[in-house]
Amino acid sequence: MSTERFVIIGNGPAANEAATTLRQRAPQSGITVFGKETTRSYKPHLLPDVVAGRLDAEKIFASPEDYYNERDIQLRLGQKVVQVDFNKYQVILEHREVVSFDGLIIATGGKPRIPEPLEVFEDVMMTLKTTEDARLWIDRLARVDSVLMIGGDLTSLSLTRALINIGKKVFFIIDAESFWPLPFNERLHQEIHARLREKGVDVSSSRKIKRLTQLSDCSIQVETDCADFEVGIVGAFFGLVPDVRFLARSGLDIDRGILVDENLQTRFRNVFAAGDCAQVYNPVIRDYWVSIGYDNARTLGRIAALNMLGGMIAAQASPESIFSLNGVQVNTSWWMEF
Repeated sequence: MSTERFVIIGNGPAANEAATTLRQRAPQSGITVFGKETTRSYKPHLLPDVVAGRLDAEKIFASPEDYYNERDIQLRLGQKVVQVDFNKYQVILEHREVVSFDGLIIATGGKPRIPEPLEVFEDVMMTLKTTEDARLWIDRLARVDSVLMIGGDLTSLSLTRALINIGKKVFFIIDAESFWPLPFNERLHQEIHARLREKGVDVSSSRKIKRLTQLSDCSIQVETDCADFEVGIVGAFFGLVPDVRFLARSGLDIDRGILVDENLQTRFRNVFAAGDCAQVYNPVIRDYWVSIGYDNARTLGRIAALNMLGGMIAAQASPESIFSLNGVQVNTSWWMEF
């Protein structure tokens, strides 16, 4: 393929791997990466260790600071893409700048999901997805002794372990939907409950948050269907949703994420999607699956780049790691035990 201007939207593991692969295989091409955060690509699954002080924040970055400069890749941080015109092959930035492309890879990843009943408490709850989130956790934890974790996704379990290691009292309210893409059942519930209790976590039987009241910078009143208590921080961990809302009226096929074929191509020529924001078609199971996790994102980013350059590589997932959950096929090879 003779494409000369590649654009990548996103700056996570899929985007970073795609940019590296494009430069290796197309040394004369122009490559521009747009990241809405102001920091270079990092490993978000390591943020709990940063919060706990077990890992220096500089260690989580995927590549050195001058990595892109040395490879003549234009990295534009703090630059949010708000629209894509697939007829003109242009991306439009928040400040209205228009950038043309010959080939596009969408690798925007996911953002924390807050269930609709809890959206009213969003300003009181904390998430952990970015380096800025980690900084806020570190600042708050220096002034409080207890944390309520609501949810049950992988990040919440990793952070709970980190909080225990630094001597914080942890309360936990398990939410069935937060374990997506794992199929939540009674066996899994009992296993997670037991593991949390073994670690000294106070696991609540509550199923509903009735009210969260910020009493002070160091105290939040929690009212549930079973009990009332005070904690220093409330963490919301209900998994991620694909960060694709800005593409809703673009003409792309979007379900949970961007629908792509087994080669990660969208319905538009030379436009691919990779990582957490993509739903990949599998011709064997005749359905779409999503791939969650850092290593899986990197793999999809590389495949998207190679196919952009004319490859015909299918994104694979082992049959035993794919199952159906709520009508969505899920690849769970990312799972790690608590």
